[in-house]
Amino acid sequence: MRVTILGAGSIFPTQSRFASSLLLEVDGLKFLMDCGPGTLEKLRRLGVKPTELNAVFITHFHLDHFSDTLPLIMARAYDEEGKPATSPRVLDIIGPKGIVELIKTITEKIFPYLSNTMLCQRYLNVLELVNSIYEAYEGVKVRSVEVEHYNGVAYRVETGGKSLVYSGDTLPDERLVKLAEGCDVLIHECSFPHSMLVGKHTSDKQLVDIVERVKPKLLVVTHLYPAWIGFEEELKKTIQDSTGVKTIIAEDFTTLEL
Repeated sequence: MRVTILGAGSIFPTQSRFASSLLLEVDGLKFLMDCGPGTLEKLRRLGVKPTELNAVFITHFHLDHFSDTLPLIMARAYDEEGKPATSPRVLDIIGPKGIVELIKTITEKIFPYLSNTMLCQRYLNVLELVNSIYEAYEGVKVRSVEVEHYNGVAYRVETGGKSLVYSGDTLPDERLVKLAEGCDVLIHECSFPHSMLVGKHTSDKQLVDIVERVKPKLLVVTHLYPAWIGFEEELKKTIQDSTGVKTIIAEDFTTLEL
């Protein structure tokens, strides 16, 4: 499994981080986890076409995690030459409670041409994955749990004896800790330093406690707001010294091989 962090930040772009998205590649399959603004451009830079994606797993509906889902839906109606596709590949869009109704509203009421002209129902398979397991792809198991963040879910992907957990946005949450126990890679948000923490997010101090309990082989810290600019090495040292867990502070295009 190869993991590429397409966007390691928040809605506020910085020099090395833009909005949230991950690309997972497993035996020829390509999955997105979250699809924030800039995701399609990052895929273009990697040479990955929208038509190559098999599925998108959304953690919640905030724009920095979801907004490029709309142009992705539209792009699937065309072939690689930009002509209307006669038989577009099916795209799975998987997410928390409300995603079925949200995509239906977007494609039928807000932008009805997606349904009326492009007939997006032909190539969209939208479903909710909440506290359950998805095994539509041979050799890949995706498990989800709800977390404390506005319709939020976290995901655990298991394949080939390796496991990866992606927190999305969340307060420290016991359900995520249980989901992530013993994983190979934990990709967890750390939006703010503890003294600046606002909203339903996780700080550095809280992340140390999570990592000590989960005990992943590798921690990748992501969803960093601009408050962390210039303090990345300090954050890394704090977590590694406190937990003994190897830590990477993610930037856009950080890539891991599991």
